[in-house]
Amino acid sequence: MNGGKLTGVFAVACANPGAVNDVPMLAGLVSAAAALADSAGGGGEGGGKPGKSGRDDPDGGNGDGRGGIPAAYHALYKKAAAGSCVNWRVLAAIGYVESRHGADTGPSPAGALGPMQFMPATWRNYGRDGNGDGRENVHDPADAIPAAAGYLCAHGAATDLRTALWHYNHSWRYVDHVLAVADRLR
Repeated sequence: MNGGKLTGVFAVACANPGAVNDVPMLAGLVSAAAALADSAGGGGEGGGKPGKSGRDDPDGGNGDGRGGIPAAYHALYKKAAAGSCVNWRVLAAIGYVESRHGADTGPSPAGALGPMQFMPATWRNYGRDGNGDGRENVHDPADAIPAAAGYLCAHGAATDLRTALWHYNHSWRYVDHVLAVADRLR
């Protein structure tokens, strides 16, 4: 298999690893591509670009422990966590994996939108007006971040965070990726 084709297939899986489960043939190709990339010592996982070491660098290379999180996002993650059952580090890890804290708000290949990458139907059910402006805007981090916290809590994050994260994105690789990023944040 040519390296460009491998990269293209693997890029689809990285953009939204949960989406490939809906297409069995694509899931098989992605598994094969992942195995080849792993055997070659390359490739990251999840919805983002790996750092130079081949894995995400949540510090953004600056070692501040905030994951290169913009100050406004950092405050929103902490505020949303304070009113929920989820730690701010988990919300920040989702924001980092899904959109690099709003740098890429979609739509994803699966149609997800905003800094926390909500599918439109999910947003209709879980959207929040986090900033009190009278609108539930999937692209506004002040709305999307508390909506993500609410979604995770509604799916049992208080007692089973891994399963709640799986509901957020139906991939155990995604769950492991988010938790690994969260663990590296301080």
